[in-house]
Amino acid sequence: MENFYEINYENNMKSLNLAFEYCNTDFSDFEIFETLKNADDIKKQLCILELTNINSQQEADILVFNLTNQSGPVREVSSYKILDLIKTEHCNGFFQTQQILDTFIKAVTDINPSVSRNAVEIIKFVKNYQYIYECLIKSINTILKTNELEAKNRSYVQNKKNFALYWSLEAIISLAEKITSGDELVNILNKTALSSDYTIREKTAKAGSIFKLKNILELLKNDTNIYVQNYLMV
Repeated sequence: MENFYEINYENNMKSLNLAFEYCNTDFSDFEIFETLKNADDIKKQLCILELTNINSQQEADILVFNLTNQSGPVREVSSYKILDLIKTEHCNGFFQTQQILDTFIKAVTDINPSVSRNAVEIIKFVKNYQYIYECLIKSINTILKTNELEAKNRSYVQNKKNFALYWSLEAIISLAEKITSGDELVNILNKTALSSDYTIREKTAKAGSIFKLKNILELLKNDTNIYVQNYLMV
């Protein structure tokens, strides 16, 4: 046991020393993007923070690649940087390919809520918002279908699905000013209004309020949860 703690301490000190070394290094743009292709997570995080601009489609692709299938800290700092850059007129156009949009959609349901929250903000700056909307609808329907098959499963897997459903609904709500809700969304909200998870019912109430869906709000009028009721009183 003592040996384990010694090894752990040594590894932590190595990581700290590396971080200190990188913090005192000025990276060129070339070095930053070469680092983002590799597996040094500490160096990646610092290089992403150093980014101030995107000047080509390749650079945008490399940055967005780090938004998924990487360690939690790398995904999180990538989401912050993408949100920062996509807001700018110069960089926005580099984040509009279908491959990148698919990555944004995946990031919406990241297990790290900071990544999910940033992804919800990021999609507000996407030009093809209809594609995002349709993909989110499809994703939610898939989640609901599997939830019905596993209704008695209260495991981590079930909680993860509820988490994904929560952020997918929030993502659709974030596009409210750009889209018109149709039957596909109403059908979803009719189901989520009956969820045993109050956070899902809360998002349903929020969607019903934002999209002015009186029938959905009527379904929730007797809900005793205060967070749900807050949206019914708006």
